[in-house]
Amino acid sequence: MHAAPRSPSHPWSPQLLSPATLAGAQEVMRTCIARDFGDAHDPVVHADVDDPLRRYPGTAEAFLLVAVDDATGEVLGTAGLREGRLRPGASPQHLVERYADDRTGQLVRVYVAAGARRRGIARGLVAAVRERAAADGSYERLALHTYRHSPGAVAFWEALGARVVADDSAGASRSVFYEFEGSPAPGGPSQTSPEVRASRLRRTSEG
Repeated sequence: MHAAPRSPSHPWSPQLLSPATLAGAQEVMRTCIARDFGDAHDPVVHADVDDPLRRYPGTAEAFLLVAVDDATGEVLGTAGLREGRLRPGASPQHLVERYADDRTGQLVRVYVAAGARRRGIARGLVAAVRERAAADGSYERLALHTYRHSPGAVAFWEALGARVVADDSAGASRSVFYEFEGSPAPGGPSQTSPEVRASRLRRTSEG
């Protein structure tokens, strides 16, 4: 039996990463990292790509969504969320300090396979991540960073309403940093659940 041919009209669905979609998600991420950023594989920087099921366990605080073609089962794109602390010395210091309180989630690994672009997949995945973050209420703000040399990245995020909070293109990170205005949590930070607050306190006490 032949696989259904890829068609721009095929609908797709956002799904949590699973063992069944692991290989496809890794292929999309690794290909985009090499093609769009020109980056060689780094086992430290790309540790989450090498072991995404462990790094994105599907909790409120860390998850990876994949866009799956409904007709073929092919993984077309990825987008994730994880705790937003930045490494000192590798990012602007005022953002390192701002995101050290565990109230920021970082949008990460927003990639779409080359043959699946211009289908609204990246936009749809980001919307799905933001909706899930709002429902879970684990974070009070969402942030991200991208590169000016990544094709279309700056225009994409600004079209979605992300606000530039630091342009470190000439600095150590080579990145432009963004935040989305307002809280992603329904009703704002005051409705963060006791369980989430307790989890944050545990992480803070553990260093």
